[in-house]
Amino acid sequence: MMLVIERKKIDDLIQTLAKNTSVYIPVRREQGGAVESVFEKFTPGKTIDFYYLPTLCSIKEFFLPAIEDTFVFDKRKNQAATLAQKKPFILFGLNSRDLEALTQLDEIMAKPNTDFFYFKKREMATVIGLINEPIKTPPGGDLILLKVNEEQYEAMPITKKGRALTKKRFFKKESAVITNAGSKSEEIMPRLRQLLLDPEFLSDVIKWSWRQDLAIWDELATLCLGCGICTYVCPLCYCFSVEDKIDLGGKTCARCRAWDACTLPRFAQVTGGHNFHKTIRERYYNWFFHKFVRAYNEYGKSQCVACGRCQKYCPAKIDIEKYILKMVDAYVKAKGV
Repeated sequence: MMLVIERKKIDDLIQTLAKNTSVYIPVRREQGGAVESVFEKFTPGKTIDFYYLPTLCSIKEFFLPAIEDTFVFDKRKNQAATLAQKKPFILFGLNSRDLEALTQLDEIMAKPNTDFFYFKKREMATVIGLINEPIKTPPGGDLILLKVNEEQYEAMPITKKGRALTKKRFFKKESAVITNAGSKSEEIMPRLRQLLLDPEFLSDVIKWSWRQDLAIWDELATLCLGCGICTYVCPLCYCFSVEDKIDLGGKTCARCRAWDACTLPRFAQVTGGHNFHKTIRERYYNWFFHKFVRAYNEYGKSQCVACGRCQKYCPAKIDIEKYILKMVDAYVKAKGV
């Protein structure tokens, strides 16, 4: 016996939840002649995309917005206010890779100091995963809906929020025939996905490549536009800059933080004009270093889930997976491993 929900009732569940809370779901849209998946607030008539494509805006935007005022000060009232998420919301339908990314982002934003604004949003959020491929362990979220066959999903509550949801009338305990064998999501960066299982090896490859195979970095530097898109769309890139915005009269002020990107020309520039990463080659390597070397040293894993966004939205069409595999091949040949 397992706790299940019928696929045809998932839309009914979303409609019920949306009566009292804002619910965001992946939907498919035609944009500029291409079909894209986007997360949108649910309204009647919208249907969830069970196999959504890598979205331009990753789920991090719900918790670490592109631009965010963190506090405001009003001189006229001699009053300061910290701005934080106050309304609950539901993120419905995340796939396994986005759930995994969110779990990692929680860990990142918790140390060395807890990010107050990030976790206020996390507290307000209920995250429901919709996974179509077999999994060994739940990758995160409050509730997982795991496909067992074409008609049914197993409900796997992970947290107290998730357990509360499964008490709704759409869920029932019954025997289910498990026929699910795979998913379309497995087609995205499958070889990189396999490499991520050995983050220590991948870390060694990236470090060795920078020291011993600069030609590949020269090639990447020739291709890269330094636009920052790969970092903006990545669910695990979290660098930001902070600035104060003051009105012309000097009566109000807001402290704002906004996404930054290590591939941008002035990212590593300091007061006095010195730039620690003057060239695009250095900056592009820094992106790789952070994801695959520093992340391994600090967290024991790569800060990448092979979601495919960096590759899909790169205007220069850089095939990240292909170049990592090139580095691996060169490393293996040189080391004889």
